[in-house]
Order: sequence, then C-alpha cells, then structure tokens
Amino acid sequence: MFKLTYPVGSNLKKIMQGAVKPLDEVPIKVSDSFLIRALSPDKNTLTEINIPQTAFDVFDVEGENSIVVDRDQFLKSLRRATRRDSVTFEFKDESRYLNLALINTKTGAERIYQVEIREIGQELIQSLNLDLPIKFQIPTDDLKAIIRNAKIVGEELEIIYKEGKVEISCRSENKMFKQILEFGKPLLNLEAKESMVTSKYDLDLLKTVAVSFDAADVANVEFGPSLPMKIFLDIGDGSTVVFWIAPRV
Repeated sequence: MFKLTYPVGSNLKKIMQGAVKPLDEVPIKVSDSFLIRALSPDKNTLTEINIPQTAFDVFDVEGENSIVVDRDQFLKSLRRATRRDSVTFEFKDESRYLNLALINTKTGAERIYQVEIREIGQELIQSLNLDLPIKFQIPTDDLKAIIRNAKIVGEELEIIYKEGKVEISCRSENKMFKQILEFGKPLLNLEAKESMVTSKYDLDLLKTVAVSFDAADVANVEFGPSLPMKIFLDIGDGSTVVFWIAPRV
C-alpha cells in the first residue's frame, strides 16, 4: 500500500499531460520513489518519469508496489488540478482502484477520483542506456517553438550536426522550415563526438511529448545517426522526465 501527497497539483499536471499521453496504460512503481516507465503501443516512444520521495509532502509506503492504471482516467483526474491543489495518491492492497484526491490547500475542499487498476505486480520495462554522439541544451520554449513551426510545414523533422552547429529542417511540397542552432543562439551547451550526424524524427510524436516541456526551463537533447532521440527534463524538485523518440527510417 501507499499514500503520497504531491504539494502543487498544476506542476504534476504539467509533468504528466504530455508524458503519459503516448501510452495506452500507465504502469507505476512506488518504492523509494514514484516511477513511471513504459513504451507506447507502437513502440516509438519510451517515457520515464521519476519523482523522488523528497518531492512529496507525504510519502507513506509499505513494501514495493507496482500497479498499472487506466491512462484516460488518470489524465482526466489530473486535468482538474490547479496550483492551489495538492494531489494525494492512495492505494490499498487488493483494491481495484487508485484513489486520487485533489485538496485545496486554502479551503481544505476535496475532490476525489477513482482510477481503475488494470494490473497489480507487473514489473516495469527496462530503461534505455545509449551513449549518443550529439548533445545540446536548449530552453524548452525554444524547442517547443521549433516543433510547432516545423509541424505547420510537414510530418518529419530532420536534424543535422555539422561544423559546430545543429541544423533543423522540415520539408513538404512548396514549403520548408529551417533553423540553425549554435552555442548562445539559443543553445546553452553543445557537445559532439562526431563531425557530422543526421537523423529524422516523427513530428507528431515530438508534438505530443512537447506538452510536458512546460514543466522545465531547459531540455537536454541527445541524438545520433538514425538512433533514438533522448529528451531529458530536470523539473527542479529532484523529479526528472525522459523521452526516447524512435528515428524514422
């Protein structure tokens, strides 16, 4: 069993909205942290959310708990969370529901929702561990704008590293989007282990996960030649979100 209280509901909503949207169900493991790690049904997106116990006001856990909950019910409950709400998750052994309570921290008013549990005791999949050759840091607002502008043009984002710069482009009939990124414009950091790298990614996948970028100020992006793109977000309270986006071939 466990009972957890996260202090700011709107922050949790920012984390979860884009992060779990690609999934068809949400596997949660609660032991020394609150962990979600799962593949999308098409296996093109791997999502990992890790919230340490220090980020919670209440972290009361007995043993190791693994449950799988309904994605739509989970998101629908969190969608109503505001910055004035804390969020309490409560699971009791043998229960078929995860209770999710939004509690107004000023008035004490509670809104309680039940999220259906589909499985109990299922192990999470393993995380990826790839050393990708190109790494850069970029403000999340800039990354969101790139994805948004590219999506207006087409469906596929091409990203190329060469000569100390990252070139991002998208092409369709009679249209083209192109932007050059370099250190300070607007990259906060840029590291390269190869002289030239190119890869392509699905813009629908990137647009979906970009909803969660609001939870962090900076995104750490890594990619390699026809390899998955890694997007790492540091939320600031010790929580982290990682997306792995499969390349298009």
